[in-house]
Parts: sequence; C-alpha cells; structure tokens
Amino acid sequence: MVTEQLPASVPTSLRRVDEARRRFGEFTDTYLAAMWQGDPLADAFVADFAKVGHRRAMRMLRTACREGIDAVPDAPESLRALFAELDRTPPWLDAERIYRDSRYVSRYSRAAGIVLGAASLVSGYANSAASRPLEMTGRYVENAGARTIEVGSWLIAVNQPGGLDRFSDGFELTVRVRIIHALVRADLLRRPDWDSAAWGLPICQAYLAYTLVEFTLIPLRAMRQVGAPYLPHEVDAAYARWRYLGHLLGIDPSLLPRDAAEQQRLEEVYLLTRPPVDDYCRALVGSINREFLVPELEGVLPGRLARHAPAVVHALERLFLGDEIADELAIPSTRLTALVARTGPVLSAVNHALDRVPATLPRRARRGKAYEAEQEQRLRRDWGVQHDLVDASPSGGKPHPARGD
Repeated sequence: MVTEQLPASVPTSLRRVDEARRRFGEFTDTYLAAMWQGDPLADAFVADFAKVGHRRAMRMLRTACREGIDAVPDAPESLRALFAELDRTPPWLDAERIYRDSRYVSRYSRAAGIVLGAASLVSGYANSAASRPLEMTGRYVENAGARTIEVGSWLIAVNQPGGLDRFSDGFELTVRVRIIHALVRADLLRRPDWDSAAWGLPICQAYLAYTLVEFTLIPLRAMRQVGAPYLPHEVDAAYARWRYLGHLLGIDPSLLPRDAAEQQRLEEVYLLTRPPVDDYCRALVGSINREFLVPELEGVLPGRLARHAPAVVHALERLFLGDEIADELAIPSTRLTALVARTGPVLSAVNHALDRVPATLPRRARRGKAYEAEQEQRLRRDWGVQHDLVDASPSGGKPHPARGD
C-alpha cells in the first residue's frame, strides 16, 4: 500500500508539534501518524484502474452503489472488499433519528449558503499542505464557482431525508468523493513535485478527518455567530450525520470524531500544528471571494448596498476565522466585522423566539427548501455547471485524475 512506502516522521511543514503533544498527549501522536495514512480499501481499488480501465472501473463503482456489489459480476476483489466495508452498517448509526431531528434545518438555508463558502471552505485554505492537492490539480483557481457547486450538490444530497440510506444519491456521491480522493492521492504520489517529507501523504487521514470539522463544528459555530442557531437536537443530529459520512469516506476509527468534544480537540490540534499560509492559500481565498462569494452577495443585498458586498464577505470571514488566520490569508480588515458580530446575538434572540413556536418550523423549512432548489438551479445556470462531481465534469481546462484525463 502507498502508506507503507513513506517514513513515519513528522512532516517538516508542521509547527508547534511539541506544544501539541504537551496539550493533547497521545491523540497528537495518533494525528501525526495519520499524516502518512491513506485509505487502504479505496487506494487498492484505484490501483486496479490500470488493469480494469478508468471508465470501466468508475462504471463498476456506480453500479455497485446503485444496485449492490452483486450486480457487478466481474468486479475486482478490491472493489468487493471496499463494498464489504461500505455495506456494513455501524451499530451506532441511527439514521431515522438523524432524519427526524434534522427535518426543519432548511429554515436557515440562506445563511447556510454563505457559511459554506466563507467559513467551511475558506477555513481549509489556511493550511498550505492540506490545500496543496487543490493547487496541483489546478481546478479551484481555474473555476471556483464549479468547485463550490460540486461541494454544494454533495451536501444537499447527504442532507436530504433518506440521504444516508444505502441506495440513496447521498451514499453514491459520498463514495465517489472517497474514490476521487484516492485517485488524486495516487496521481500526486507519482509526481516529483509532491514533497512527501514536507507535506506527508496527499489527502492523508489527518486532513481528511478535519473535513468533518469543516462541515460540522465550523458551520454550526458560524451559524450561531450570524444569528441562525440550530436547536440542541439538530446540533446532535449534525454530528451524528457527519460521523457516518466520515465512516463512508474511509476515515480511520481512531480519528473519526463521535461528537462535538472530539471535533473540538481535532480542530485545536489541526490549528496548532498547521503549516504556514502561503501565496497559493491566499490565491484560493481571493478566487472564491472574487469568483463566487462577492457576486453571490451582490445578488442578495438590496440596491446600493450591493456595492458593499466585498466588505461584507471580508467581515464574515474575519468573524468566522479570527484575526490571526484572516491576517495570514490577507483578508482585508473592515469595521463591518464588529457590526456583524453585534448583530448576530440580536438575530439569534429573534430566531430562538421563533423556534420556540413549533408551528412555525414546517412553514419556514418549506421556504428554505424552495430557496435551496432555486439557488441550485440559478447557480448551475449562471456558472454553466450540469454535472455533480468532478469525476463527471466535462473535459477541458487542466486535466484531472478523477476524470482519467
């Protein structure tokens, strides 16, 4: 396996490792070891692409997702081993409870869309090693809108009622994300410009586990900051949902966070040891701001306020990331940050009062669902995106390993 070919040392790009060990003890060593760990099941299947053929292997994968592994009679043993694990439902999963406790979260869809870009995605760009695969595959700066829509289409699918079910679209998209990661990892390990000593394994277990923080802890916190807090049972359901999605993504159980406390610990170790920001990190932020977030906010803000969209985006990012990381990412300072910070608690009080009236929840959730559908249609139209994930994207631009270019 690829993980056996790499040294078990600390990547040289990491910082403050000794402090992390003092503060978090054995978990720090687990996290550091995960810098050299990939996804053995997915990596083994991708290794078989050479003899099966890229297109044929991806067709097999989709068929196994949609119809079951027995519908792929010529499946390689690597694919059978992968689905033996995917088809095994963890004893701790209670999907029906997750669906029940999440049924009204769409009432905050407007805020959630901004939070996805300005908090969830941007937070990952403060790590030059973790974002290096984006740089080397070239797609994000090339087309920030398409990449953001791809992430959004996956999130919409997994957050639907039934989105965690074995034969759902959410299941298939999540498994395809896992294989996309393995394809990128294999491609980068063949390239002489991937610096393993500095960065560890591409899309390693440590950074893969942190993506759960990006899609759970960080957005939940950001939603509170902008005045759209979820109810306690909805928060618990979010952590439970992403624990299962992490399982489907192939995150090792030793790193897979079970709850908010474990996500917080993972975030602290990640932030403490993260490599310094570099120019590409700043280019990523500039790209998503210029190409996506600012135009989106210009379409939301009324009248003359639209010209303040860049400052509002910067204010939100500084609120979500904190000044230290925002400074490193060259996000401009703005007095609007303090205003947004003061507005959040006021909106939270209003929304909390509404949430205490159960009769309001279904109507508000329906409005949010309608907004989600309208937004996705508009974004796809405006950005000319018809596919779901990069493996299904049309050829053109820089080749991508997920397409087999």
